[in-house]
Formats: sequence, C-alpha cells, structure tokens
Amino acid sequence: MIDSVFVYGTLKQGQCRESLWPCAAKTIQPAWAFGTLYGRKDYPAMTIGTDRVRGEHRAFAVEELPIVLDRLDSIEGANQHGCDDLYRRVCVDVFDLNGNRLGQAYGYHYATDPQRDGFQKIDATNENGFVIWP
Repeated sequence: MIDSVFVYGTLKQGQCRESLWPCAAKTIQPAWAFGTLYGRKDYPAMTIGTDRVRGEHRAFAVEELPIVLDRLDSIEGANQHGCDDLYRRVCVDVFDLNGNRLGQAYGYHYATDPQRDGFQKIDATNENGFVIWP
C-alpha cells in the first residue's frame, strides 16, 4: 500500500503552501521522480517524462493518508466532480538523491499541456542533472 506523497512545488518545505498539509509527515526527505517539469512564477507543473525532477518524499501514517489526499486533491484541483481537473493524481516511482528506489508515492501531473497555460519547460540546472523549481 502506498503511504507517501511526492511534491515538487509550492507544497515543499519553505514554499508558500507548506502550511497547508493537514497531517504531519512521519518523514520528509529530498527525493526525485521521473517527469518533465515546467514552471511559471507562481507554481510548477509536472508531466510524464524522463528528466529527474527534484522534490520531497513525505511518508504518512496509513490511516492519515486519505485525509492528506483529500486535502491535496482540493489544493491541486484534482478529482473535481463536474469540472475539468487542473492536475491528476498519479503514482510515481520515487528515488533518494543517491538513486536508491524509495517506492511508489502519489504525485500530481498537470492535466493539460502546460505550455498552453504559459508554463516554460525547465531543463536540468545543477551538476547532478536534477530539474528543480523554482
């Protein structure tokens, strides 16, 4: 059973939505997942891809995960009944910074073409080849 979430934008530590988590994570660690990362000034968007997108892996108590996912779906505009989704909740393989697989986690991919909404593709910006926002 998946008990964790991978985040790469405004929900990370030090970002503007850090305080919106409904439950404290058991662990938070730097991590990455495969994807393509796009950015705007206000927030990022991730889609399927082969780049190493840097973010955070947050593990939760299994009984708290439904509360966490419900809140994140609301924040990310996912699983919205009767209107188009802004993001889709997906399962992604997550790795620590040494490349060791941590397992699967829930993450959020942008539901449409990010470039149509003014996002610019972000390329690897550091010596380790990670793609990072901001």
